[in-house]
Formats: sequence, C-alpha cells, structure tokens
Amino acid sequence: MTRLRLFAAVREKAGMDGFDLILTEPLPLRDFLTLAAEKSGISQEVIMNRYLLYAVNGDMRGLDFPVGPSDEVAVLPPLSGGV
Repeated sequence: MTRLRLFAAVREKAGMDGFDLILTEPLPLRDFLTLAAEKSGISQEVIMNRYLLYAVNGDMRGLDFPVGPSDEVAVLPPLSGGV
C-alpha cells in the first residue's frame, strides 16, 4: 500500500491526516496525488498546488518523481523557521 500523509494546515483543510491507496504500478507523483484526491474525497487543490512541498520516503521530490506501491508520500506546507 502507498501511504499519503498530510501535515499541518494541509491536514486541517483535508480533515484527515492520511490515506492509503493500493497501486499496482508506479505513477508520477502528480498522478498519484490526483488519484488520491479522487479516491479520498480530498479537494485536489488542497494537496497539489505550487506552494506545497512533497517528500517520498523522507526525501523531497518533484511532481514527476515515480511513486511505487510501497512508498510513503508526505504533503507539507511551506516551512518557516528562525534562529
């Protein structure tokens, strides 16, 4: 199973912290997010927009990166911090 994990404001807007999806073959991250939105009922704009960051198995990735059947995808709002 591929796990979609949502954090911070994304989690609040989606109304859930994650969603599991069964993939039979790898998909580009963009297509995985579209499919996850359709299957979970989450608005696609909540989990896919130019302000969000994406990690696959803990590494930051772009929307063309392939997501496989046992991967974990994290959707993160922009990070801020300070000293």
